[in-house]
Amino acid sequence: MPFITQGKTNWKFVVIVIILAIIVGGGALWYAKRPEQSYQPVEIQKIEKKSTQEQGCLNSRGTVSTSLCCKSSGDFPNLCLIGACGCSPDNSHRVRVCDCGTARCFNGNECVVPENK
Repeated sequence: MPFITQGKTNWKFVVIVIILAIIVGGGALWYAKRPEQSYQPVEIQKIEKKSTQEQGCLNSRGTVSTSLCCKSSGDFPNLCLIGACGCSPDNSHRVRVCDCGTARCFNGNECVVPENK
């Protein structure tokens, strides 16, 4: 063991060991003191299949909304006919309708220009 028996200290080796000990110790302390990160699960969104009527509304540049219509009416009634959404509030319920804007109406499948205009 010439390192011990020579009586000389290898200061470069000692300094390198001390620097490495400081770096490793600092890294260990940093790792132990870092804030915990809570697990955030990824939210999976359910893809809803649109009904044929809703898809027809969207394909013909209409927007889906809700409205009070007669209790006998279901979602996406024919708004080109008179009466589907003309009942009193006591005889009505909320249904999904297609809003085609001005000068057009929803015939149950798509937005069209009414024939009586």
